Amino acid sequence: MTDQPHVTARDFGGVLDIARDAVATHLRAIGQDGAEAEVVSAEGADDDGLVRATVTSEGRIAGVDLSQKAVRLPAEDLSAAVVVAVNRGWDALAATVRENARAQAASSWDPTRFIALQQAAATRTGALIDKLASMNDTAGRISRARRAPNA
Repeated sequence: MTDQPHVTARDFGGVLDIARDAVATHLRAIGQDGAEAEVVSAEGADDDGLVRATVTSEGRIAGVDLSQKAVRLPAEDLSAAVVVAVNRGWDALAATVRENARAQAASSWDPTRFIALQQAAATRTGALIDKLASMNDTAGRISRARRAPNA
C-alpha cells in the first residue's frame, strides 16, 4: 500500500511559503518589518480656539495649550474645551495615520510581483488539489473492493 497517494506537510508548505513571502515583502516595503515606526503627532482645538491639544501615535497627549481667556473659564467649560481639543487631536491623528498607510500601501504595490505570487500559489494549490483528488479516487477503489464479494 505504499503506492497510495497521501498528503504531506510539504504539499501545504509551498502554498504557505508563498503567502509568507508575500506578507514579508509587503511589510518590508511599507517599513513595518520590525523597524521602529515613526512617531506621528496631530493637533486639535476647541470651537473657539481657546484650547489646543497635541497627541501622538504613541497614545500620549504631548501637550495642552490654554489661552489667557481659557484660564478664566469656569471649570466645567474649561474641562469641556479640553475634551473637545483632545478628541479633535485624536481624530486628526487617525486621519493622518490612515493617509500615511494608504500612501505606503500604494507605493509598495507591485502588480508584477503580485501576479507572480498569484501564479505560484495557483500552481501549488492545483498540485495539492490533484493530490487530494487522487486520494479520493484511491479511497473509492478501496471502499468498492471491500464491498465486492470475494472471488
